[in-house]
Amino acid sequence: MTEVRMPKPGDAITEAELTGRYVADGARVAEGDLLYQIATDKVEMDIEAPASGVVVWKADVGNSYDVGSLLAIIEDK
Repeated sequence: MTEVRMPKPGDAITEAELTGRYVADGARVAEGDLLYQIATDKVEMDIEAPASGVVVWKADVGNSYDVGSLLAIIEDK
């Protein structure tokens, strides 16, 4: 199991908004595939999957999360 947490997109950034998901809940993802998109007032970023497996989302699109918050789990199935 791999935890997917909100990255720190910049030195002064403490939170970011989850603006999109490229993989549906319960779908399989391969390491390096685009997983989700985040945005701050200064930057938008596409984030790649850190591992291969089945994605279980723990966060909702449209909400802001602190850096380090759990967004999803990738299960080794």
